[in-house]
Amino acid sequence: MVKNIRPMTVVILLAACTTLMMTGHSMPYPVLAPWLIAHNIGMGALGWMSFAFSLGNLIAAPGAGYLVDRWGRRPVLIIGLLAIVIVNLVTPFVDDLTTFIVLRFVLGFGNAGIMPAALAATADIAPEERRAQWIGYVSGGISIGLIIGPTIGGVLYDALGFGAPFVVSGVMALVAVVLVIFIVPETRPALVPETTDGPSRSGFGDIWRNPPRPLGVLVTLLMVEFVWTFAWVATEPAMIRQLYQQYAYTATMFGVVVGMHGAATALGEFGFGGLSDRFGRFVMIALGLTLHAAWYIGVDQAPQYTPLIIASIIAGLGAGLVIPAIGAAYVDISSADQRGRIAALKEIVLSLGGMLGPLFAAFTTDHLPPAYFFRGATAMILLASALAAVMIWRYGRRLVAVGGDTSVGDAASS
Repeated sequence: MVKNIRPMTVVILLAACTTLMMTGHSMPYPVLAPWLIAHNIGMGALGWMSFAFSLGNLIAAPGAGYLVDRWGRRPVLIIGLLAIVIVNLVTPFVDDLTTFIVLRFVLGFGNAGIMPAALAATADIAPEERRAQWIGYVSGGISIGLIIGPTIGGVLYDALGFGAPFVVSGVMALVAVVLVIFIVPETRPALVPETTDGPSRSGFGDIWRNPPRPLGVLVTLLMVEFVWTFAWVATEPAMIRQLYQQYAYTATMFGVVVGMHGAATALGEFGFGGLSDRFGRFVMIALGLTLHAAWYIGVDQAPQYTPLIIASIIAGLGAGLVIPAIGAAYVDISSADQRGRIAALKEIVLSLGGMLGPLFAAFTTDHLPPAYFFRGATAMILLASALAAVMIWRYGRRLVAVGGDTSVGDAASS
């Protein structure tokens, strides 16, 4: 492992790891619907696949967050990336739905620590006045992966068949493993030295006893995360049903639409992710969620290819504003030795949304018109935006922006 790497170089390496991880992880997206169609399985099965992934993530997240704080960032990153390698190299040999769902569970379980570790490492080394910007760089790697992955996955499937996207996905994750092992340094010891007691052995025990303050900020962040995750995954089977079966999209067309969303998200994260450092976390969250609603409106009202791509870009820009602002807000209100577990708490809520959304979809997608899902999701996202706006009114525009006139902790105690 290379020693004495500059903090910004570490952030770039972490962004490269998340890019490789998400490229591999998202590459199979366009092949799932054609695989179900080829096996005469309803689109509701996509809900069960997402449910299994989120269930595995939910079960593993508390332990993963504890290990991020106890073991360090690098070991958890390596374990998660190896899970992607193994699952994706096994998947091409699967020919039944039950095994496919089990593998999605294993993937979710192994994946649980990747983002808590990456975000905790970034928070360890980021200057406070550039916290959201640097978190935006790392989370932007995910968006770049969403550009590359589905597009390449659709082309590989159309050209080489079902197994090709998974094999390439496994290889991409393996490259990320090598990068972490040999280049990315451990950041935890520099900021959270080992002590006799270390983080609470009860894992989340000290989080429950001494939660981040103001508690209302934490609860609001978790509610927003749940709502926009639930809306996304609950509408996914209906969206795929509409695009593939009603509008006759190919895997490549679908990959391009998702890729454009990822490109716009990456632009928002890299280009505008630092705006919440200046204007406030909840200002960017409210604005970003409002823009993100364009995706559901577009799928519902714009079946033509070009208008849907435009809606995808607008929604992606909104996501690019929300993701760094939320990530930085969690760091703003958490102490250094709680970062891994707070990030894992975020993953738990995301997993709950990722479980309940697909479960809802699995029971309803084959029985309700797709428009019901898209309009319901639009309402949910706009309500979440309104909740963020209430937090601006409650705590002030600059309150959760580092470097503002008033800090969160100061306001909580005043």
